[in-house]
Amino acid sequence: MSPFPTVGKISFTKYTQPDEMIAKLAKLEPGVTTAGEVEALLDDGQGSTPGPLYNDIVSYDPPIIGNSPARNGVVVDDELLRACRGGRPEAGLLLWCALNIADRRLDRITRTILTDHEGRLRPGMINRTKLQDALTAAATTTGQSDFPHDDKSTTNILRLADKCGLLVPQQHGGSIIGLERTLPTRQAVPPLLTMLGEKLAQHQLGAAEGAGVDFAVGIGANHWLNLTPEEFRAAAVGNPGPSQPPAQRGPVPDDLTELAEQLDRRHQVVLQGPPGVGKTHLAKRYIDWATAGRAEDSRLQGILSDLPANERRPEDIAAEVVRRGLTTVWDIVQFHPGYDYTDFVRALVAEPVDGGVTFTPRHKIFSLIAGVGQELHALGSVVEPVLILDEINRGDIANIFGELLYALEYRDEAVATPYTVDGHASITVPASLALIGTMNTADRSIAVIDYALRRRFVFLDLPASPAPIAAHPGYPSDPAKQAALYLFQLTDDALAATSAGLRVGPSYYLVDGADEAECLGRLAARYVYEVLPLLREYALEGELDDANLSVLTATLGLGLDLTQRAAVATLTATLTRIAHPPTPTAATGGEAGADEDATGAPPAGTAPEPAAAVTNDSDSSVTEDENDTP
Repeated sequence: MSPFPTVGKISFTKYTQPDEMIAKLAKLEPGVTTAGEVEALLDDGQGSTPGPLYNDIVSYDPPIIGNSPARNGVVVDDELLRACRGGRPEAGLLLWCALNIADRRLDRITRTILTDHEGRLRPGMINRTKLQDALTAAATTTGQSDFPHDDKSTTNILRLADKCGLLVPQQHGGSIIGLERTLPTRQAVPPLLTMLGEKLAQHQLGAAEGAGVDFAVGIGANHWLNLTPEEFRAAAVGNPGPSQPPAQRGPVPDDLTELAEQLDRRHQVVLQGPPGVGKTHLAKRYIDWATAGRAEDSRLQGILSDLPANERRPEDIAAEVVRRGLTTVWDIVQFHPGYDYTDFVRALVAEPVDGGVTFTPRHKIFSLIAGVGQELHALGSVVEPVLILDEINRGDIANIFGELLYALEYRDEAVATPYTVDGHASITVPASLALIGTMNTADRSIAVIDYALRRRFVFLDLPASPAPIAAHPGYPSDPAKQAALYLFQLTDDALAATSAGLRVGPSYYLVDGADEAECLGRLAARYVYEVLPLLREYALEGELDDANLSVLTATLGLGLDLTQRAAVATLTATLTRIAHPPTPTAATGGEAGADEDATGAPPAGTAPEPAAAVTNDSDSSVTEDENDTP
């Protein structure tokens, strides 16, 4: 509640016109205009600029105490008057705050009825009838005979919040029946803090050093601006901040050239291949390049979390993207059998209200990023929106995309949807929106991908190649790399008769280690716990011949009777011998004895063979973290 002494009151039965009041306040000359002149200027007889508030909205030197008849004090300049004179966009919001300071009845209505305990507007109260019921109940508890609760007062309060720039109401005829949307208010926080500090100083008071924000939150000032305490504090310390210069993308890396070309041509691409070839990694590589190395700053969910709740519409997000100087705004979702249209496009979302819940149409990720793309285009921005659809073939495509299958084919055309969000009953997929799907070709738990979607996407094959292993810088020694290449090639040979979509990609073999022993131990563990179960699953499904699998495990010394822990130890020893094969001697049988050891590991000089064809091929690389397992 405002701690400042006030003597005037708003006439709620007469509409206070913010535009007129701002225009009149802009005419005041600090140090020249007298209190009497201010009172006469505001008292127009119509109530649109209430004269009784002349001493509560404006300050004077010397101050007018109580109901003193003296009117000879001259106007003292403050933040509200500066905003009005300068025609600043936050002048209306500052006036709304000044009115809440000046009239404790309006302050109470704002803090306890129009907003919840956090400070956010209650959509249900932006309704003439419901607000009147709430005001009538509050009038009984206050015992104030002049507490507003009639129909006209209710309408005037809602119209005042509207015209001061707090919200946009839904209207039916002349009645306000709901909330269409809230408006950004955080730009008013710094000047509001200045205004509160000036008012304290006029009463020879002041907040403790660095406690101005705490003081403002303590009196409920965040409620006046439809902000939570956290949002208010964030706005107070400089958010959103100055605009940043646009970032610049570098040249397209060689390994991204094909993907970039197809996205530019078709806008939607699916990266397909067996597990472990780095499909998701390549998609994220594109994001890293497209964002000029600012992937974290550019992620849509991160931008949303940085914005107050009243600035999360597509136009607000687009403005923030431009302010940050981004080249791309992106996000990622993963499809699965339970994922549907209401998870991906738009949905009715249950939201708590006083006395129950209400269902409100809301954007989901696709609708939101498409809307952001439209707004960016309207701003003349060339920022590229990108959405990664991970495991795209695991979802029910027709159920997830719905009418958007048409919109993907015909970009920039509006398509009607079942839900109207932000006043729009349709979705337009902008030509600038890039979609990157990933598809595991070894996944047999789902049906063949929807043909309608296949016609709309370009499909790029990512084969299981040893090149990333040869290029991986994490191996502590060349023998460790050669052991990984040998293990990859041995496994690939066992799968030679299977489809290319059922190979095992190189990311399973990309391990690091402080030394060679640690590296080989990690490689063995990954193979035993991740690759072998996959191979056995292939064998159970008839995709891999049992005899080939038996030869593979026997060559590696992995008997069926071994536990996984024992298998890791055995394979580590095998890989160590592969990395450092014993030198043939007469005592071990010379050349004949060097053909193979007890595990079937090759003699010196044979382990590096798989690397020979790939040593100079380092165009593609994936990391251990990006393991595309099924």
